[in-house]
Amino acid sequence: MADSEAPMMAERLRAAIAGQRLDVHFQPVLDLSDGATVGVETLARWYDEELGHVPPDRFIALAESTGMVVDLGRWVLRKACRRAVDWTTADREDLLLSVNVSPVQLREESFPDDVTAALEESGLPAHRLCLEVTETAIVSDVAEVAATLWRLRDLGVQFALDDFGTGHSSLTLLRNLPLQIVKIDRSLIRRVAVDAQDAVLVQLVIDAAHTLGLRVCAEGVEEEVQARQLVAMGCDTGQGWLFGRPVPMPDLDHSWGPVSGAGSWLQPTESELVPLSGSENLVLVADRGRRVTYVSASCRRILGRMPSELVGRPLADVLGDDPEDGPVTIRLEHKEHDFRWVRGIVQSLTDGAGQVREVLCVLTDVTSALRREKELADSEELFRSAFHGAPIGIALSDFGGRLLRVNPAMAELVGRSVEELLEMSVADITHPDDVRRDEVNLTEVREGAAEQHLVRKRYLRPDGQVVPVEVHAASVRTADGEPYCIVAHVLPA
Repeated sequence: MADSEAPMMAERLRAAIAGQRLDVHFQPVLDLSDGATVGVETLARWYDEELGHVPPDRFIALAESTGMVVDLGRWVLRKACRRAVDWTTADREDLLLSVNVSPVQLREESFPDDVTAALEESGLPAHRLCLEVTETAIVSDVAEVAATLWRLRDLGVQFALDDFGTGHSSLTLLRNLPLQIVKIDRSLIRRVAVDAQDAVLVQLVIDAAHTLGLRVCAEGVEEEVQARQLVAMGCDTGQGWLFGRPVPMPDLDHSWGPVSGAGSWLQPTESELVPLSGSENLVLVADRGRRVTYVSASCRRILGRMPSELVGRPLADVLGDDPEDGPVTIRLEHKEHDFRWVRGIVQSLTDGAGQVREVLCVLTDVTSALRREKELADSEELFRSAFHGAPIGIALSDFGGRLLRVNPAMAELVGRSVEELLEMSVADITHPDDVRRDEVNLTEVREGAAEQHLVRKRYLRPDGQVVPVEVHAASVRTADGEPYCIVAHVLPA
């Protein structure tokens, strides 16, 4: 903007604010766990009859430099609150309205009263208003700004730290201010799916915020691959052109369309993501009151939930029990009405006085392994039932001839108990004249010269009775092709 244009634009902006000839648009904020719209950000817009559409960065900068930003911000706040009340329905009663606050507004003594007045005259519940503040607005006087924010926080108003990743980006601000949301600047999101360094930085911000019990919103999401990367990282919410552009008065069910196609980015494909060195374990940290303060991003993969859904809940609610220290195996509920089995360790961390400071849980998803174990157990039970109840004799032996398993029909055939036979070898129950032929056959199978034999032979009962039989013996190998045992089906001849 040329210097000669500034006075004229300032005059027209002042008149526009006084005459309420500006407008507000709203951009959706989506829950990255299910694609639902959970909030909107308010954006001021100005159309002038002579100047046309004036970009926000031009007229807001002008308002700040001329001191008009206080009046502009007050008008935007009141207008947005009145509009938001119109959206209050049974299924939209918690829709969060975000409004940006300039550094100049924050320094005004009247600012808390302006917020209170906007809430009272609109009837908007305080918990549905989120004021977005920037780092630059805070660092000039952290103590004074913090006092203002805490005063409004006592009313129920929420706060978001906007454009995180630019400026000072101090984690100290996250600890010392009454924040609920951290918004990662679009400059980091732009390359989150193609640049490992940016991906690592975003993951660090998400993990740090979750550790402090804060939710994370990604700004400027424009591509599906960015959304998929953020979902995999455990980011809570996102906004950007991918999800919907700002509109004057949205029909919340129809104005923003990506929800219907959200499946394409709600289920990220590993091959598309920037590989990070994060743990595959589910990590939870709880405070000394056993309330969850941190959940790792793997929560999304294992339980279908974002970390923010679990942070703040009692550990017993999350794990379904309040486990003692030591190894644990726990069944956890998945968001899609399924369940997952996890196995790991629970450990209480103590301070210098021996008092519990935190509780650490490191858990590994063992659902697939346990399901395979159950399938094997079921198969074993089916085999045992068929083996035990078979009307013909069945015997398993190793490649040295030692009996490993026999069924009752086999025991009855040779006149001995199952327990007796398991202490014996095939040669012990075979007629002496047939032992040599058994040894030859066994050698052929052991050396791979033959896989099976069909022979007539004789067994000897303890009382000396000879039992002629027909034996079909075959070798059994493991999945790797290694010799495992010999199974024999025996019929009286």
